[in-house]
Amino acid sequence: MQKAVLLSIALLAFVVGCATSRPIDIHASDALITSKIDAKLTADPQTNLFEIDVDTLNGQVRLRGMVETEVERLQAEQLARATEGVRSVDNQLRIGDLSLGQNLSDAWLVTKVATQLAVDPEVDSFDIDVDALDGQVTLSGLVTTPRVRQEAERIAKATEGVTAVRNEIRVR
Repeated sequence: MQKAVLLSIALLAFVVGCATSRPIDIHASDALITSKIDAKLTADPQTNLFEIDVDTLNGQVRLRGMVETEVERLQAEQLARATEGVRSVDNQLRIGDLSLGQNLSDAWLVTKVATQLAVDPEVDSFDIDVDALDGQVTLSGLVTTPRVRQEAERIAKATEGVTAVRNEIRVR
C-alpha cells in the first residue's frame, strides 16, 4: 500500500512538474538540474531523498524538508551547489526527526492539493509546485494573474489536513 501511494505521488509530481507555460528550454534546464540533484541525493549515503524536496527556477535551487543532522543538511547543499547549471542554493532544510507516517501524511497532502488544483478551471496547476512539511503547505511557481495565485491559496487552505499555507507563487 505504501509503495502504491508513493508511486502515485511520484507520478503526479512528474506530470505536474513536466508541463509549464515557461519557455521550454528554461523549463527543461531547470528540470534537468532538479533531476541531477535528486540523483545525487539518492546516491549519497548521508542524505535521504524522501525527506528533501528540490525545486529549481531559473537555475536557483531551493532545498526544503527535514533532515536528521547538520551534516546531512550541509551535504545536501554541497551536492546541489556542485551541480552543473546551479546559480544559487537556498537551503531551507530543517533538522529534526520525521517518522514514515508523517512523510506519508505530507505526501498525501501534496497529492490532495495538487489534484484539487488540477481540476479547478481557474488554475493552471502545471505552473504551481506544491510541497508539504508537518502539515504546512508551500505553494510556489509562476502564474499569469493575481486571481490564479489567490485561488490556489484558497484551495490549499480549504484542503483537509492542511495546517497552514505559505504562498510563494509569483505573478508575471
